[in-house]
Amino acid sequence: MSSGYRIFLAITALLIICIAGPATAAGIGTDWKERVPFEGSSFMGVMFSTDSSTVFAGGSQMYVRNWDDGNHWGGRPGNIATMSKDGNYVVYALGNGLVMLDKDGMEMWSRTMGGQVRALAISNNGSLVVSADNQGNINSWSKNGEFYGRNQTALVKQLAISPPGTLVVATTETGLLFMTKALDPVWSDTKNGSVDTDIIISNDGSTIITAGGKRVSSHTNTGKINWMNDVTQEAITSMSCSYDCSIIVIGSQDKSIQAMDRYGTIHWTYPVGEWINSVAVSQDANVIVAAGIDRNLYVLDHGGKLLAKKKMDTIIHPRSLAVSADGRRIAVADEYALFGLTLSTESDFIERVTLIPTSVRYTDIQTPLPTTETTVIATPVTPVPVTTTLQSPLDPVTAIAAIGAGLSVVQGVRKR
Repeated sequence: MSSGYRIFLAITALLIICIAGPATAAGIGTDWKERVPFEGSSFMGVMFSTDSSTVFAGGSQMYVRNWDDGNHWGGRPGNIATMSKDGNYVVYALGNGLVMLDKDGMEMWSRTMGGQVRALAISNNGSLVVSADNQGNINSWSKNGEFYGRNQTALVKQLAISPPGTLVVATTETGLLFMTKALDPVWSDTKNGSVDTDIIISNDGSTIITAGGKRVSSHTNTGKINWMNDVTQEAITSMSCSYDCSIIVIGSQDKSIQAMDRYGTIHWTYPVGEWINSVAVSQDANVIVAAGIDRNLYVLDHGGKLLAKKKMDTIIHPRSLAVSADGRRIAVADEYALFGLTLSTESDFIERVTLIPTSVRYTDIQTPLPTTETTVIATPVTPVPVTTTLQSPLDPVTAIAAIGAGLSVVQGVRKR
């Protein structure tokens, strides 16, 4: 091989690297750690406020903090508790009592249900609170504690309020129930069984995704079914969605993480060592986080490629994991502590990932994983054009000019 040709190959290789961009990599750093309040207690129901500045954790005792620790409080019971997405309100239940707190932990009002409270929800801005008890009563309350409405139904498993605050969804022992905020029935379904437990509603309130047993279902906000699929061999343990529910991620006792599109088509499966108990995704699902019994915290991109992995001290229980909207922050609770983690990246990964357009299905671009990691099993997918793509550090025109310059160098070497 001539020296000129070797020079040409070297230049071409460098240009290919520039066009493709550097390989994506990520690391996980610990910003803070909060111990459980006492031995045998635990955190659960972990969530972020919309602006990612506040972290909430329920459990044996609630804990609420700003990420930078400028403000934090806790100590109240939190086995049934949650925070409004704006971070300004917390509501919790103790026995048949319901209590609403402000962002500093000060009590605003308390109310009493007919039986022991078993489920509750609060709207994004705290303007609506809904609670269900073990007598089949569902009550709704305004932000200032005024009684809003009541419904009598089968025992409720989980409650959710649509982001616009106009629809209340309940999974019950007999099926699904959609209601207005005054709890007037909109639609119900008892013919498809009562396996559904988890509820996620798209940001615009148009799509409701539910999961339970081996099944995931999609409905419109009027109750029309989009699809209903059995997607696992063993029970689903956790579910999370992108802001528009175009990407749905589930963890299960199959010892895997799966991603499907808005039509219920599975695009990839990432196998892990043990059950996955919790999954969470960033707003656009470009960052997917999962954890469970094997103590590993897995961070994947939307195509199922492993970006980072961290070994926690103990197993991760259900509802013990959250990721910020931009994917940069992770809150996770093991059996000993609540951790605030930061996803640090090379080559500005968060800014360089592709934003998935809501009008098309996402495609899975397979990238081989290192041999030390488990490979991703992907279902073949027909490529769909995506209008927003990764930006190359070197534009094609410049690249062509550089290749031409490389050829000139080769010719000059040959003439010598």
